[in-house]
Amino acid sequence: MIADHVEEAVDRLIADRDANREIDHWPESWRPVSPEEAYAIQDAVHARRAAMGQPIGGWKIGCTTPVMQQMLGIPTPCAGGVLAAAMFGSPAELPFDGFVKPMAECEIAMRLDRNVPPRVGGYNGETIAEYVGSCHAAIELAEGRYRDRNERTAAEFIADDFFQKAIVVGPPVRDWRSIDLAGVRGTTSAGDEAKGEGRGGDVMGHPMNALAWLADHLAERGRRIKAGDIVLTGSVVMATPIERGKEVVCGVEGLGEARLTLN
Repeated sequence: MIADHVEEAVDRLIADRDANREIDHWPESWRPVSPEEAYAIQDAVHARRAAMGQPIGGWKIGCTTPVMQQMLGIPTPCAGGVLAAAMFGSPAELPFDGFVKPMAECEIAMRLDRNVPPRVGGYNGETIAEYVGSCHAAIELAEGRYRDRNERTAAEFIADDFFQKAIVVGPPVRDWRSIDLAGVRGTTSAGDEAKGEGRGGDVMGHPMNALAWLADHLAERGRRIKAGDIVLTGSVVMATPIERGKEVVCGVEGLGEARLTLN
């Protein structure tokens, strides 16, 4: 069913995203009903973007923490791509009207300094760490692009890069091995108002475990994390709606802050 309509799905997803449109009900002809179908559509979207001169520059991993699994009702990690053109350094100021229901997520991000090849038996937190060049505090700018989110499935979110729209990355910390990434506290604030906090260990026990999951997951799809890619490992704080003109700050102990304002 999906195999005959992937290009139709790609046309619609790219057009809706580029026009900043909400997604309504998907036609049954290309509505994915399994993760495999969803990732096939996602891969096709990425291939089309690359052909348009819009390559993927990194990855996000969603639903790696209990707070986000509970918020979305999805108990397993999910992957999405990040366009290179949608990566920004901190502080970032972007147009509010360029987004649909924007939300901020506080994340620990990692920049890889080597290609990550498939590994027999898979990766774990220790074996994947040797590929990491720097760690960063980061904001994932996610979008609530679904008019009836509670009626949508994880497969539909995956096909659309799992809420991903842009990221803001704080300064690199290359001495990250001296930091207990599982024990660090992450916080989100908007203006002068605290929005929540969490710990690095909320991310699958350790953020490196999420990175290992992604490496193995991409290998199963015939893809890989590449040198220079930035990977967001999952929000340690519940996603926070972004208000026009109000600066959002996501901080991670030992890694600094990422700042974003939508005007």
